[in-house]
Amino acid sequence: MYNPLLEYFYEVIEVSSNSDSQADDEAGDEERVREEEEEEEEDDVSQGEESDELPIYSLPCKTVMSRSLNPQNAKSAELATKDDSVTESESDHVTTTPPRSTRNIRNALPAPKQKVKNDDSSVTEPESGDDPPEPPQNLAEDSATELEPDDKLAKSSLIHTGSTHLAAVQSAAEPLILDYRTQTRVPPSLNKYLRDYQRAGVRFLLERYRLACGAVLGDDMGLGKTIQIIAFLSAIMHKIGTPADIGRRKKYVDEDVMERKEWKDRREVPPADERWATALVVAPSSVVGVWDREFSKWGYFEVGVYTGTHEEREQILRDFKLGRLDVVITSFDLARRHIDSLNSLPWSVLVIDEAHRLKNPRSSSAKAFSSFCYPETHTIPVHASLLSQHPPRGPTLPKAVERAGPTRIALTGTAIQNSYAELWTLLDWVNPGSVGTLKQWTKIVTGPLAAGQAKGCGEDVRIKAAQVAEALRDRLLPKFFLRRTKEIIKDQLPKKVDNVVFCPLAATQAEVYKKILASEPVQNMVRKDEECECGSKLKRKACCHKVDAGDLFKYMSTLIKISNHLALILPSPADTPEQTARNRELAEIAFGDGMSPKYGQAMLKPEYCGKWIVLQTLLSEWRQTPSNKVLIFTKSVKLLDMLEFHLKGQHYRFEKLEGATRPADRMAAIDKFQEDPDVFVFLISTLAGGTGLNLTAANKVVVFDPNWNPAHDLQAMDRAYRFGQTRDVDVYRFLGAGSIEELIYARQVYKQQQMAIGYEASVQTRYFSGVSGDKNQQGELFGLQNIFKLHENTSMTEMSIEKASLTNLDWALKNMDAVHSKTTGRKGWVYEAEEREIKDDGELKGLGALLFDDGIPATKPDHVQRILDASGIKYKHRNDELLAPSHIEKARVKSAIEERKKRAKQEKRRKKARADQPLDFEWPPKRRRETSTQKLAARQRALIDLGYVQSPADLATFAQTFEKKSEQDQMEILARLDEYARATKR
Repeated sequence: MYNPLLEYFYEVIEVSSNSDSQADDEAGDEERVREEEEEEEEDDVSQGEESDELPIYSLPCKTVMSRSLNPQNAKSAELATKDDSVTESESDHVTTTPPRSTRNIRNALPAPKQKVKNDDSSVTEPESGDDPPEPPQNLAEDSATELEPDDKLAKSSLIHTGSTHLAAVQSAAEPLILDYRTQTRVPPSLNKYLRDYQRAGVRFLLERYRLACGAVLGDDMGLGKTIQIIAFLSAIMHKIGTPADIGRRKKYVDEDVMERKEWKDRREVPPADERWATALVVAPSSVVGVWDREFSKWGYFEVGVYTGTHEEREQILRDFKLGRLDVVITSFDLARRHIDSLNSLPWSVLVIDEAHRLKNPRSSSAKAFSSFCYPETHTIPVHASLLSQHPPRGPTLPKAVERAGPTRIALTGTAIQNSYAELWTLLDWVNPGSVGTLKQWTKIVTGPLAAGQAKGCGEDVRIKAAQVAEALRDRLLPKFFLRRTKEIIKDQLPKKVDNVVFCPLAATQAEVYKKILASEPVQNMVRKDEECECGSKLKRKACCHKVDAGDLFKYMSTLIKISNHLALILPSPADTPEQTARNRELAEIAFGDGMSPKYGQAMLKPEYCGKWIVLQTLLSEWRQTPSNKVLIFTKSVKLLDMLEFHLKGQHYRFEKLEGATRPADRMAAIDKFQEDPDVFVFLISTLAGGTGLNLTAANKVVVFDPNWNPAHDLQAMDRAYRFGQTRDVDVYRFLGAGSIEELIYARQVYKQQQMAIGYEASVQTRYFSGVSGDKNQQGELFGLQNIFKLHENTSMTEMSIEKASLTNLDWALKNMDAVHSKTTGRKGWVYEAEEREIKDDGELKGLGALLFDDGIPATKPDHVQRILDASGIKYKHRNDELLAPSHIEKARVKSAIEERKKRAKQEKRRKKARADQPLDFEWPPKRRRETSTQKLAARQRALIDLGYVQSPADLATFAQTFEKKSEQDQMEILARLDEYARATKR
């Protein structure tokens, strides 16, 4: 079987020529895939789309993806372009006069203007020297994530008049020319609002479109994926960005198509894409209206919204088939249910928003959206053929393929959520067959990367993982995948500090937690694979202790509730009969039969909620500064009510927003919080207010009960940390220390590290020994035994971080060579003088380092930690520091690679020596040098003598501090240690 992945990983993976032709246990491979899917379900703590037992979808069209046999390590220079724009929106658009005849598009294009080469080698027209006017507010945000829940879907309004600000500025900028020969360009009215990285995104999309290849646009939320798509579509549809675009399709149909003989005789019309490109946008139902509004804001598009009644949807399809629509927008559910009506229509481009919903290739949505292809009778339109006549070439570009269906574009900020297999699903969907089969991907990519992420893996495993990650980043992803993070705009925003606070459970909480763990249903799950006590020699789950399939999520949910507030497992007046029965059962386990407190009484007791004590301490401190404003997010409506009660008891003025809030009251609450200085707190439901809110008046954010999906919490934080924010934002994520919440967070860290490795080949600190998808190496992260466990008086996360930091420090002290910087060089004369002048006075050795070395880092007082200490918090850390690339891990991999090369060279020389010399001749001769053990001992003594470490208890703290420092700072510290060691050597 042909394996296209070998073209990207040929230097890394050694595969025999017949490896893919062997029948190496397909059934075992299928079982592994199913196990990974079960593990993902366990991770998510939520029910996703059901997947039926059909095989992985096959190629929907006749495209066969071929790849360059000699890829080079290169990245697009455009991605490194510094963004000098000060506007708040980003997109690339080119203005073009639409062709006037379908029979001769080339002659209908406008005459080219004088072209000028700009910095990024794109061809543009001369730019105006005028500064562009200030754009509308919030244009830089990714609109598809900013929907107000109360927005109604548009019906069948087909023609948009465009927004007023476009007409006001259309003459103040030049177009962005993407292809000079065909005058494919973004209109100036839209181009002027694009940032440089968004222009790079539009070029990326156009290049793939010209090659008939698909693409994944994986930018972070808030970087404007929506506007990049609209800019790209405006270019391939040859929009000019003025009211002249209005009604051009209808006019063309009325004046040209309906005058043709085919129409008059047989009522036949040409394909809808004959004259201009067309597009289908599939999005979550909650953002269909946003897409409709954005097309109206940024241009003059003829848009049909495929929603509403059957008659309204049919009218949209009729108008599209007649050639009257540029774009059709619909929801996931409607597209899936009516796929037979959509998949063979002449779409030029198919855009899937939030494409991570397709992560399971067996899901009905993934299979449905893989069926889009052209009928055999479909003729590729001239405008597409002209663009493909001279395809772009380069090491980061795929090879052109036959255009057998619409160009597929996937939009997602989380291409990797649970595993690297999800990235394969998206890449395979946009370009079927381009990244091999799932089995090939698992063997060459997923397996090595997952194994190399585990703590304690061998040096060969680390090397292979690093090489696979680099090949993935440099060779494969640039061809199909483009991702930018908020790092590219960080200089335009204030700072954000993401604090993770480990809140101890209250004594009663911990007691109830342990009772749930000891309950029969939980023990049946945890011990299901043990031998049954009855003597049957069968496993417990197959004998006397049956496991109910629904117990897993039931009791995981219960433990999450207990970690937040005990009242959440008690029957409440708002519960349904089913919820009441379930909560009564839980209350009997937790408190005993007839002993459980009433819901109303329990919700008032702060001793039932360890997090409330921490929140109360922070609010009291923040209130001392009148300008502070706080957002508090929770995913539980009951918790929202409890927090409301406690805030009233503290006499804090606050606003509240939940799913039941009426639209009119919603906007009034937002305005009041933003404008009234006396409103201190905004209580918000994470799901109701995670998107669509601009709350830049806040500078403190509390996520009271983090979601299992980190994207929800990041969206919540970004309500305050966004364009328009002028103050630094402090975020506090509360976790129940030692509980399932901490385990969920640890898995989030693991997954975020996966993302960094997969996207950027980042060398991450190996905190955990568990390997996702490997039931033989579950470590501290995976498996039921870890889910149903309480770490009392300890933090598993803290211990894992400390151990990893100490391991890395130990390796650095043993193996890393110090680099003498200019700063340490200035102190060099002290040590030289000391060695020269007091050789015979051993009593004075080391005195120079002690008196003159002022490089010992001073410990800054942690104001936040002082506040948290008052409420019993023993541990917190910053999430971003945990995910930073590790210079020590990188050095370890580099050292391992060099050592392996050295061994190979020595072995080669040894074999040669054996052939030329007697057998007892030892070669190469051993050289005496300072051993790594001696270096470690010398540097450890210097750490103590120079005051870096005062006691053994300080070592773990110093190790973590050392790990966070820049590579240069680490080298300087090692240089100081070596200089001191030399000065005091006897």
